[in-house]
Amino acid sequence: MGTGEPMKKTTKGALAAGGAAVLLMGGAGTLAFWTADADVEGIAATAGELKIINDTCADADWVFDSGEDEASKVWEAGDLIVPGDTLTKTCSFEVQATGEHLRANLDVTDPTRGGSLTGTDLTIDDSFQIDGTDVADGVITEANDGDVVDASITITFLGTAGNGTQTQNVTLSDFGFSLTQVHS
Repeated sequence: MGTGEPMKKTTKGALAAGGAAVLLMGGAGTLAFWTADADVEGIAATAGELKIINDTCADADWVFDSGEDEASKVWEAGDLIVPGDTLTKTCSFEVQATGEHLRANLDVTDPTRGGSLTGTDLTIDDSFQIDGTDVADGVITEANDGDVVDASITITFLGTAGNGTQTQNVTLSDFGFSLTQVHS
């Protein structure tokens, strides 16, 4: 026998022993450790809802208030405004608010503006009442489910508007009221 043959047998034996060790360890490189399991009961959940329904806003008129002794009147296309005048739209809607820990903010959406009168010449304010009481910070909760909100949008042509605003115009469209859920 030559000197190289015992080496081949030794190498083969070492490889066979290594392979056997891998097989004894569980194969594919995994070891068995102790484990335990516990079942968790599942849940079937249904989401609540947040809606504005039965609103009267499309039917409500803008009321023109000059701040003078004369009675307020319904604004009509073509009426001219002067600094200090306000236009107010008051309407109502019902709140559907269901869900545990529901909290939402009432707001008026920003209108689309056109024309040359700017935001520095006009302000837009809103107010919300339920049963004659102001809605604190415009926040409703699930306790307000079914409540009717009296909402107002007021546009004021500021008394500080300068001479440059004479004969200028503004178009405000796409107003809306919103309820935006916030996590409580």
